[in-house]
Amino acid sequence: MLKRLIPLLLTFAILIIGTVEAQIQQQTGPQISIDMSKSVQLPADLIIFTINLNAEGSTPKEAFDLHKERERLLASLLKKLKIDANNIKFQPVQINKRYRNDDKNMYSQTSQQVNVTFSDFGIYESIQLTLIENGFDTFSGSFSSTKLEEGKNDALKLAINSAKEKANFIAQTSGIKLGAIQKINYSEYQINTGYRAMEMKAMVSSDSTLLDDFPQTVSVTAGVHISFLIED
Repeated sequence: MLKRLIPLLLTFAILIIGTVEAQIQQQTGPQISIDMSKSVQLPADLIIFTINLNAEGSTPKEAFDLHKERERLLASLLKKLKIDANNIKFQPVQINKRYRNDDKNMYSQTSQQVNVTFSDFGIYESIQLTLIENGFDTFSGSFSSTKLEEGKNDALKLAINSAKEKANFIAQTSGIKLGAIQKINYSEYQINTGYRAMEMKAMVSSDSTLLDDFPQTVSVTAGVHISFLIED
């Protein structure tokens, strides 16, 4: 099970949250521009599990009927595991024509993505095993945190303060006077890095569980580009 679990949780999932440009002032003139990024580590207390439902059939109806059967199986599993409906997100079913070898050998294929978020790491293995036993073969998992928004703000604050310190240092060293901020660009993104460290005791302890012995963190990074005016 270790071999099956680790590749999924070690997958790097990068999510771009957004970029905003703030025009602070309209003055033009000599400037100092600083690029700075800072990261904070958050405890990973959520797993985002992505399941790709798909089915094939010689006709669209055959493929759709098989898809609905797998969909019912998945819904039953999620109810059994008491996953809150608010933590289940899914897309509409799509049906596409596909061809094998030549344009005369046509079949239909469905596709649908389901995202399930949960905090009980103990059910992660059960979901995988049940899906594999019932013909599901495309799914993946990544870590997340309930503290993402706080982490973004903390990382952004660190980046801005560090940019100011660097600009002040450059100004003082160069013998110039730093003026007001003219422009700020900033971006935030999350990187799920999976396991941060591994303790040797995990290899020999029979009482510990896998996820308890491998500390998980989520890295949240904020980057800023700040332009400061130089006063005469």
